[in-house]
Amino acid sequence: MNLVKIGNRIRLARRENKLTQEKLAELADVTPHYIYEIEHGLKAMSLDTLEKISLALDLSLDYLFWGDGMSDKGSGTSTSNDQLNADINRLSRSEKQALVKILSGIIVRLKDDSK
Repeated sequence: MNLVKIGNRIRLARRENKLTQEKLAELADVTPHYIYEIEHGLKAMSLDTLEKISLALDLSLDYLFWGDGMSDKGSGTSTSNDQLNADINRLSRSEKQALVKILSGIIVRLKDDSK
């Protein structure tokens, strides 16, 4: 588990959600200093705290741990994947549902074309 990468993703999402460290700390029921330490990769968090932060920022645990939903080992996770995930995470629930429908249609079409 790479605490620095997880912390960076939390910091990026917090800023994109226009939350202060103080507000995120309130939502996660921790201190602002603890949020600072998490964002800088200085402290690991409990599963309870990780869950509260992911809910407060509307982020999946996959994204928090791996950035693109896959392990960093050998995958060459890129900044563009992190940006795409950040963009998706900023969408509302209904926008995400619409995106899933669009992508599902594209995937079906791609599979049909490859036959």
